[in-house]
Amino acid sequence: MKAIAVVGTKKTGKTTLVEALVRSLAEHGRVGTVKSMLHHSVDRGDTKRHYDAGADVVIGLGDARLVIRRERGDLESALAELEREGMDYAVVEGFKNSYLPKIVMGDIEVPKMLRRVRLSEVDGALIEELTEMIRGLEEYSTPVAGRR
Repeated sequence: MKAIAVVGTKKTGKTTLVEALVRSLAEHGRVGTVKSMLHHSVDRGDTKRHYDAGADVVIGLGDARLVIRRERGDLESALAELEREGMDYAVVEGFKNSYLPKIVMGDIEVPKMLRRVRLSEVDGALIEELTEMIRGLEEYSTPVAGRR
């Protein structure tokens, strides 16, 4: 599985870029996503109702599987779950201090930055370029302690 993180400050276009990358990568295999939701509530429909009722895990099944957990968890276990599910690609939104290679939206400095992107630059050609860059990444592997 190839894994990439899209990071940046609020309102820089992270979700817009993630959506475009997922659509493009889906033409080449199965794609899973992980979103940092530290400061986000689950705020729609039945998912919110289940969560508000106190469910620790809400799993939505359909054409795709949605898993929302009340506990924080960690990125490694989320990526391991995507690997077990047979994903070819993982697109992570957030986790700017992770060990993953990153596409950065905005002016933050982070470890393992591969490319800085501005929302105004996002077009078909850029998405194709980023897709090929992701396809060329080394396979994801669980980090060894001390080597993040």
